[in-house]
Amino acid sequence: MALKPVLNYQPKEQQKPVLQNIEKKKWRFSFRFWRQIEYFALDRCSPSWFVSFLERLQDLSNQEIKSFISDSTTKEAYRYHTIDWNQKNIPIQRKDLIWIDEDYRENEMDFPLLQFQISKSLGRIVGFWDEFNVFNIVLVDPLHNIQPAKSHHYKVNDCSPLSCDYSSLLYDIEKIKNKNHCTNPNCGYAQRFNNLPSKANYTNVLMHYIDDTDLKAANQLIKQKKANSLTEIFQYGIAYLEDNDNSNNTR
Repeated sequence: MALKPVLNYQPKEQQKPVLQNIEKKKWRFSFRFWRQIEYFALDRCSPSWFVSFLERLQDLSNQEIKSFISDSTTKEAYRYHTIDWNQKNIPIQRKDLIWIDEDYRENEMDFPLLQFQISKSLGRIVGFWDEFNVFNIVLVDPLHNIQPAKSHHYKVNDCSPLSCDYSSLLYDIEKIKNKNHCTNPNCGYAQRFNNLPSKANYTNVLMHYIDDTDLKAANQLIKQKKANSLTEIFQYGIAYLEDNDNSNNTR
C-alpha cells in the first residue's frame, strides 16, 4: 500500500511544502528511524548538550506545524530547510540511510530530509515528516557535519557512536555467541548463551535512595560473602521485618 504523504513538496528549486490537513496540529516527534553513525553521534556531547536537545524538542512541541512552516522568519531563526545533498564535503548521502523504510528513503520528493538547529553552536537535528504529521528524527548532528560551511572551510569533524551499559552488554553477549570458546558440543554454558535473550524473565525495577554509609556497608556484606547481591540484602530485610512482626503478634 502506497504511503500518502502529509507534505507534498513541489519539484521546484526550493521544494516549498504544501501543507495538507494539519490545522492546529503541533509538532510531534518519533525516534523509530534514529541511529548513531560516524560523524553523527554523541561521544563528544556534554551533559548540558542533551538538556539543550530536549529543550528544543519541548519548545517545538508547543508550536503549530502550519504556522511554523508558513513563516519564513521562524524557519530562518530555526535554520529549518531541506538538506542539500550536493553540499561540498557532506559525509553522507540519502542512499546511505539504509535503516529508513524504503518507502520513505526512495521517495525524496514527498519525504525530503530537513534540518533544524538545536542552537547556533550546538548543531542540528535531521529528519522528515511522515504521513501522520510526525517529524521522524533520523540523525542528530552536534558538530554541524550535515552541511559543512564555507566559513569553516567545509570542515567535517569526527565523532563516534556513544554506547550505554545496556547496549554494551548486548554487544558483549553477541561477541561471545559468535565465537566458539568451547569445543564441547554438550557445553551447557554455550547453549544458554546462544539462547539469549530468553525473553522469559519477568521482574520489577526499584530505585533506592541510600546514603554513602549504607551503600558501603551493603557492598561490604557482599564482599564478605554474607550476601550475593543488593537484591538479596533487600530480601533479607523484608524477611527480617516480617519475622519480627510475627514475633510481636504472638506475644
